[in-house]
Amino acid sequence: MTTPTFNNVLRQAESAFQQGDFTKAMSLYLAALPHVDAEFGLDHDTPWQTRLMLGLSLYNLGRFAEAEMYHRRAVEGRDRILGNDHPDTIRTRCRLADAIGEQGRWEEAGAIAQEAIRLGEAKGLQSHDGVLMARMTEAWIRLHQERWDEAAELAGTVYTDLERHLGTEHRLTYSAGNLLAVCLQNIGDLEGAEARAWQVYRGRVATLGTEHPHTVAIAHDLASILVAAGKMSEAASLAAKTLPVAQRVLGDAHRWTAGLREVVTQTHSGREEQ
Repeated sequence: MTTPTFNNVLRQAESAFQQGDFTKAMSLYLAALPHVDAEFGLDHDTPWQTRLMLGLSLYNLGRFAEAEMYHRRAVEGRDRILGNDHPDTIRTRCRLADAIGEQGRWEEAGAIAQEAIRLGEAKGLQSHDGVLMARMTEAWIRLHQERWDEAAELAGTVYTDLERHLGTEHRLTYSAGNLLAVCLQNIGDLEGAEARAWQVYRGRVATLGTEHPHTVAIAHDLASILVAAGKMSEAASLAAKTLPVAQRVLGDAHRWTAGLREVVTQTHSGREEQ
């Protein structure tokens, strides 16, 4: 593969990733990786960025152990050539924490996120997106540890900071809003959860379209919130509309597809009982 060829492959991979076609992105990054290594050598950042993007593609496909492997290598590479407090290294460390957390290793993931925060704040990067990402990861970990009040408070603070520094339509702001909605649901603030989830859903539809997996994700969470609020008709409509999209872009076995299918079944049963 010549240099122009694999550069084109990397551009195609980036485009596929941004469009939410994570299977295509994964295949393209995997194909390009040995050529990137040969062209740049491991003292250049491009091989580590490629490993990060390959890991993110795998992460979004739910292949968390494989994502961890590539993220861990990217952290090690960037630690060595950029330094452990470089903004790109801090971002990569956050991604590693996410992949580890998705495998249920919450304490380990939390320690990595806290290290990213410590390194970033020591360098004066309190408002940098990498540090804010790490704080969002901390909130997500506390949610899964059932420390719901702590999770909601931290998620709310991170959302406000991201909105102030990156704007309301930034992808990280939407991610924080999605997390905040779920946290609010878990502390019983269904009105706040629904309002926040609708805001994120409409924003993602406007910026990403209805076919993007991240739009499916918030539709899944919003439908669950609507069920919890007793709004079965709205939940049924949203889930029924989104389920075919989830099956098409994520596959029948994906957790968001399965969750939407459950909402459809649950709301259908509820209407039959009325």
